[in-house]
Amino acid sequence: MAGLSLGAVMAPSNALAQWQPERPIEFVIQTSPGGGSDIYTRLWLGIIEKYELSPVPFTPVNMPGGAGAVALTYLYSQDGDPHYLTPTLNSIVTTPLQQKIPVMYTSEDLTPVAMMTTDPFLLWVNPEKYKTWEEFHAACKENRLTATGTGARQEDEIQIGLIQEAAGCEPFRYVPQSGGGVVASNVAGGHSDFNVNQPAEALPHFPDKLIPLVVFAKDRHPASPDTPTHWELEIGTENNNEYAELLDLETGLHQVRGLIGPPNMPEDAKAWYDELFKKVFDSAEWQEFMKTNGMLGTYRGSEGYKEFLVTFEDNHVRMMRDVFGWELRDDLRERTGG
Repeated sequence: MAGLSLGAVMAPSNALAQWQPERPIEFVIQTSPGGGSDIYTRLWLGIIEKYELSPVPFTPVNMPGGAGAVALTYLYSQDGDPHYLTPTLNSIVTTPLQQKIPVMYTSEDLTPVAMMTTDPFLLWVNPEKYKTWEEFHAACKENRLTATGTGARQEDEIQIGLIQEAAGCEPFRYVPQSGGGVVASNVAGGHSDFNVNQPAEALPHFPDKLIPLVVFAKDRHPASPDTPTHWELEIGTENNNEYAELLDLETGLHQVRGLIGPPNMPEDAKAWYDELFKKVFDSAEWQEFMKTNGMLGTYRGSEGYKEFLVTFEDNHVRMMRDVFGWELRDDLRERTGG
């Protein structure tokens, strides 16, 4: 019965979408093999192949460079052709805001296809230095602590900057690293005072060398039920919760995983992809992967993802330019609407 039920759920359907791809779909991955986006993409493609959800194959092509600039420029050049996709991470927002590439706002200049999950941020420290938020907070108000994260002027540094503003800390020193695993090792080894990271990247050092002090969400995380949220600790709740909202998983600037396509993707192609990736999202394999890695499933179709991205992009502009004083591209245009 279980097998029959799964087959019924995963079987391809033409009821909702009449369009069908005419040739293999090129899946352009912004990172090198083995990176986060590469891992997610190959899992999704494995699910599509396993359940025969597509009449044509999906071909993964790694195209790293310029914090996603190379892949985004290439995707933009495929105007109107629905046979190209790119998995998303926050660089689809931060890179176009800082580099002069054809894409400026992904929600307007490319086609949002589907949103698959969000990666929650937790504040991680070595327990030999701090055991509670109160201890950490007292230290950061007295001394200049060292933070580490993945990349410069990307989501880790943005979240760390928000903590600094919300908690009234002395300016943090920020040291970028090549990946989340290296970031976790730096804090576990005592080379940095703290980082923000997803549970999966920190758990190899938990609890002897890494512990979470804060979950940046409204609800406690299932993987760390004893860790208080920033709402419970009242971090950023002054001025009508201004910073608390921006620190939060649902309304803030956390890592988002999804898919985008070229500009002007036909409506029936968007509908086909929506149906396809909702089945991928519902699959046992993806649900288990999210659970194992402490990710929170948040599926949105094309229009829902676009609506989300408009607010997401505006929040990034506000924080990067108006709060942190970072220099954005000098031709940044006013929004045309979602």
